[in-house]
Amino acid sequence: MQPIAAKPCAEEAIPDLACACATLRRAARAVSHFYAEEFDGLLEGSQFSLLAVLNRRPGISQITLAGILILDKTTLSRNLSLMKRKGWIQLTATDDKRERGFELTASGHKLLHIARPRWQRAQDRLLAALGETEWERMFGVANSVTRTVLNSESNFPTR
Repeated sequence: MQPIAAKPCAEEAIPDLACACATLRRAARAVSHFYAEEFDGLLEGSQFSLLAVLNRRPGISQITLAGILILDKTTLSRNLSLMKRKGWIQLTATDDKRERGFELTASGHKLLHIARPRWQRAQDRLLAALGETEWERMFGVANSVTRTVLNSESNFPTR
């Protein structure tokens, strides 16, 4: 992953963007970079998230997966196709014959096993940097924002 350009020093204030979307996207990019340092090219954070969900919910449909991760169909299809080409996931039958299900392959399980300690190191580093109180606030605010947007947006792409 490329280094972040013009990384502000710790004493510098991060400028207020006065836009919820820009501020949250900036935070997401910073956190993604933080995790990418630990993954060190093994896989992307978004791929790790997909592998982790598929590990917990083998056979999950694409529609349900999109809803859990709040991904639009095009982005999710592109990511799943790439992961299928790499041999990490495979199609599987679902109860609803109209939907495709996905599960990890042996290669996907192995990759997840290798990636999980790296993910845990990123989690631990971020927790140490934030402190327990800010860590819990981060999850609370992020989940609150997600719920609020989902409950107020009638045409959300995963619906």
